[in-house]
Amino acid sequence: MKEKVTVAAIGCSGPVAHHFVEGFCEEGANLRLLARKPHKVRRRYPQAEIVQGSMMEPADVARAVDGADAVFLVTPMGLSDDPSSEIEAARLVLKGLKAAGVPHLIYTSCLGVERKHGVGILDAKHAIEQMISESGIPFSILRCGTYMEDLFDLRVELLKKGKFLFPLNKSRRFTFTSQRDVPRFVTSELLAKGRVLNDRIDLVAPGTFSISQIEVLLSEAAGFEIRAPSRFPTFHLFRALTPVFRLRKDRMSSVIPLLVHFDKHGYHSKDARSDIGGFEATTLPAHLDRLLCQEPG
Repeated sequence: MKEKVTVAAIGCSGPVAHHFVEGFCEEGANLRLLARKPHKVRRRYPQAEIVQGSMMEPADVARAVDGADAVFLVTPMGLSDDPSSEIEAARLVLKGLKAAGVPHLIYTSCLGVERKHGVGILDAKHAIEQMISESGIPFSILRCGTYMEDLFDLRVELLKKGKFLFPLNKSRRFTFTSQRDVPRFVTSELLAKGRVLNDRIDLVAPGTFSISQIEVLLSEAAGFEIRAPSRFPTFHLFRALTPVFRLRKDRMSSVIPLLVHFDKHGYHSKDARSDIGGFEATTLPAHLDRLLCQEPG
């Protein structure tokens, strides 16, 4: 960016948004974070400005985004496959954003949510996209593929043991997005160019890959065989444990229904509305090569 811009990030104080926060700082943005526990977040991100408050309080949101060039929003996943809490969080944030008169809202969403799927995580995004488009706030919605960092980086120790814990139908196809690409795209292609989409685009890496093809890419990057387990029994055990996760109010109570959807349909960009111009997205092979690069000799 030629001039530093101020990005107010809402819903980004926790570990899920770590790569977004680090990415904006690396891209040279003045980053402002809304956080309920500012001291803890300040220790984690000393380079960011921390504003104390909650995204569930519109007044806190309005205070956090005041004077920002753009707002970057990540909404919190609901539990028990119920989209209502995520939708309510978005409603309250939008109330604060409208009060502040923000010039640009950037929202990370999911592929294929132009319709409902009967899956809480996806249906929440469907509703929130509609709310944003009707809010009157200038917006850009980035529909992202499966995050490479979530699927691979968090499992790197298992991968190094030859195991890829993704026990779904191996013919299902997936499209990917590097989380680090999101702040890079936002800063270089939107903010630096004064570009507001007022639309939704798919921000995805080139290509779609079956799980069988991903096994090959992982093995080539590591230099030894890496395999995903068969659906039986692992996938069925996950499904059987869903009531337990619901009782414990564990995030897996929402993740497992999403995995069931992936097992039936995969998760990929169908209409390829990835109008990202000359932006070079990180490819899946490149990401895996960096993650699993072989030690010399």
